[in-house]
Amino acid sequence: MIMFERFRKGLAAAISPQAKPADPQTRIVGGGTDQQHARLGFGTAGDREKDIAKWRLIYLKGGLISDAIDAYPLFTLSPGWELHCEKGKDALKAKVQDWLDQPHIDLDMVMWQGILDSVLCKTAFQEIIPTKSGDDIWGVVPRDASSFRIKYDEFGRITGYAQLISTGAGQFQEKPIDPDRMLTITLFPVPGDVYGASILERAYDDIQRDVDVIDSITKAIHRHGTPKQQWAIGDAENRASLADLNAVEKNIEKIRANTDFVTTHDTKINALDTTGVANIDVYSNVSLQRLACALGVPEEMLGLGRGSTEATANVRMQAFLDKISTIQSIIARTYSRQLIDRITKDVGAVWIEFNDRPQDFLKLAQAIAALRNTPDPDSVAPADWAREQFGIPKDEAAEAPGSQPGSTPYPGGTSSAP
Repeated sequence: MIMFERFRKGLAAAISPQAKPADPQTRIVGGGTDQQHARLGFGTAGDREKDIAKWRLIYLKGGLISDAIDAYPLFTLSPGWELHCEKGKDALKAKVQDWLDQPHIDLDMVMWQGILDSVLCKTAFQEIIPTKSGDDIWGVVPRDASSFRIKYDEFGRITGYAQLISTGAGQFQEKPIDPDRMLTITLFPVPGDVYGASILERAYDDIQRDVDVIDSITKAIHRHGTPKQQWAIGDAENRASLADLNAVEKNIEKIRANTDFVTTHDTKINALDTTGVANIDVYSNVSLQRLACALGVPEEMLGLGRGSTEATANVRMQAFLDKISTIQSIIARTYSRQLIDRITKDVGAVWIEFNDRPQDFLKLAQAIAALRNTPDPDSVAPADWAREQFGIPKDEAAEAPGSQPGSTPYPGGTSSAP
């Protein structure tokens, strides 16, 4: 609950008057310009559209990869979030809540798309649309990340944005976008690259290997998964004719797993490939382990339930939840600074704060209980401080005139706690 208590001071510092910085002496990799990408070897501008289309196609195919990608927005947003404000700014908080309650506003869906697009496409692009009068914010609209360009100078400083607009016949032109209208999210930044990293780009090689492994297993099952027989028809003295072979083939087509059959003396059946396919799960599990690692999710999410009580399984899940906590911080800060501050016109007065997960709440409760389990708990962890950690309001009745420390108020007076 105290994750974002630093918002007010941090935002105030961000807008405080500062001296204009000098030009950096270092440049981005390759000395890029507005017309080039930041990273050497990234390719041409058209490659970005092709790559994003490829990553989205993998996501849209569904399956375990899509579930792993969906885990990022799902785990980020599932605890829920609340609005918080500075003391005395409750009216601004109510103003933001009224804005959120509008029928056309669904900030959870907007956040989901922002997280998903950032995970898939490196950077998510959303447009903040003002009202016609320009005095207020109408809403936020997610856009296709592949159609946007980030403009920057040779030092890597972002100077603006542009969107590729089709002019027909496969031709496109860049339309400049007002930087104040754009809300961007980059969850996995890469030094020297203004777009960041895509999870699917990092995992692409392992995805291809997994496809190859599954294809090989499928072929092995088709070839060796069921017993096979060789039917020897006729002998050296009585050779089988083509008509005999065709008749036998028709009989073979009728054979099922529970079929028994009788042959004449000149037909011999030899069993072939009776071992079947062994150790399929070993190949599949190794591939899934590598894929889960590449996608950055616990392997249990991909169906590898090798033991829910396994110590390493708990460590993997906790590491993933720690990553999600960082993503929550980025999302809360992004929408608080770029959206809510524009609604309130008072920087840092109202902000988004994600709720704690039940396991986090339990850990905090156990830690504070241990701190207060001393002869003089208020000298180590004062009760007011403990209440503040959980967002519990002060006990006004206990602080009323006439009450005594350690006593519980009753209608007829006070009674000392046992």
